[in-house]
Amino acid sequence: MAGNNGVIYTKKWVVKLVLDIAGYTSDLPLWKNVVVEPSCGHGSFVREIVERLIESAKRDGKFNANTLQNCVVCYELDENSVTISHSIAKEILILNGMNHEEAEKLSSMWVIHGDYLLADTVPCDYVIGNPPYLRATDIPAEAREKYCYQLSTMTKGCDIFVGFIEKGIKSLKDKNGVLGFICADRWMQNQYGKKLRGLISKKYHLDTIVRMHGIDAFETEVSAYPSIIRIDKLEGKIKYADCKQAFSSDDAPELKMWLQSGDSDYVGTNFSAMKLNSPKGTAMIPLSEPNKIKNILNLMNQFPSLEDSGVKLGIGLATGKDDVYIVKSPNLVEEERMLPMFNMRDWRRRGNTDSNWLVNPWNQDGSLVDLSDFPRLKLYFETHKSDITRRHVAKKNQKAWYRTIDKINWQILGAPMLLFPDMAMSADPVYSDGTRYPCHNCYWLVSDHWDIKVLGGLLMSDIAESFIDALGVKMRGGTKRFQAQYLRLIHVPNPKDIPDETAEELKLAFETNDRAAASRAALVAYGLEGK
Repeated sequence: MAGNNGVIYTKKWVVKLVLDIAGYTSDLPLWKNVVVEPSCGHGSFVREIVERLIESAKRDGKFNANTLQNCVVCYELDENSVTISHSIAKEILILNGMNHEEAEKLSSMWVIHGDYLLADTVPCDYVIGNPPYLRATDIPAEAREKYCYQLSTMTKGCDIFVGFIEKGIKSLKDKNGVLGFICADRWMQNQYGKKLRGLISKKYHLDTIVRMHGIDAFETEVSAYPSIIRIDKLEGKIKYADCKQAFSSDDAPELKMWLQSGDSDYVGTNFSAMKLNSPKGTAMIPLSEPNKIKNILNLMNQFPSLEDSGVKLGIGLATGKDDVYIVKSPNLVEEERMLPMFNMRDWRRRGNTDSNWLVNPWNQDGSLVDLSDFPRLKLYFETHKSDITRRHVAKKNQKAWYRTIDKINWQILGAPMLLFPDMAMSADPVYSDGTRYPCHNCYWLVSDHWDIKVLGGLLMSDIAESFIDALGVKMRGGTKRFQAQYLRLIHVPNPKDIPDETAEELKLAFETNDRAAASRAALVAYGLEGK
């Protein structure tokens, strides 16, 4: 989606929209303000910022180098991009009548070769731009250490734009300061955005979200789902707009009219909009069509969460070295040291997981077995010792070098359960009788309160899936994540409140893999039939 510097270039109409939403408009005395562009790239935002600043300054008779010298600060790490942005700013100044010497001096002051995240930035009125989209794994280790040290919301697992948002909002100098970005919106829902959500909830205000999934907003195709965000220091609800893929520059005026109107619900030509209550603490922010969000929020207020309804859930066992611990033969070592495993990947490919076995180093009391009691197990582990001991978990405790990362949860073994893959296009729970222990590529649900197949029918319904769609991170192509952290957000009726006939319909729908029937029965279970 981008080069290894994470730079993605924004189309002109989107740049204009971001600036308008941020309130950086030429009808204001922009020459009194300071705007920071933290990653200016090839100057998409620089061009529009400078043009608006000049228009404002000329109108007020303030178009001179002394007045404008501190009005713009642009950062960029790539030297070639610095040159391009500098040339753009200089050219615009000259075209508007500034002499070459002053234009050169002013544009050199405005465009800085440096790392915004490590720079001593000045307090400013606006922070506006398109921060680089650089995955955590692509950030150089030395730089990542520095970012994590200086920025409280940055962790080793964070994508880099999280740091740009934190640095930006912390540099706003008064209550009227505004950050306006177009960037990936996964921080609003995933684990690594938790600290940033908490910071914003405590000290700032997420004023606007314009969700632009699938829209042609950049010069190159991107895999991250973007939103335009406005963050300030005021109070109030979130103005939320969800754009259709057909949304374009033609729709921008209508969107801006809604944002300025103060109205609550709105259905536009190519977008729909509503106002959301600001989330408390680190709560996730729903992202979907407004009608779906409303339904989800209503259901969350009416019904208990999965866990509160009596469901336990978690992730399968991680070994740290699957090709050693998970094998195809049940006779590799002593019989009592071989545990049948459920591998979601094999299930989805072949419809069975009969050929997966865990070479099990654990006793049922949670202690490691004594290898001297199992000669074949000992020989097998020692044969693979060089691979096993490279794992972090083995280095932490060298005496327990042959352990798996996770211990076995013996309480779920033998219990009927539902299993979800990590990623899927739709909710597709799989039934297991519990004789095979789940592998780390799936998430398990067990319950003493539910008929697990009735729950399976409910969770494969459109209603249950809408929770994941609104509250869970979406991957490229619309793939949904069914991790435990998102499954916990699903709310369901109390099993005792579901009519027997409806429960049987849900169970049959699950057993026959009939999603339409499950969705019809779920409407009755949730009390939504006919609504």
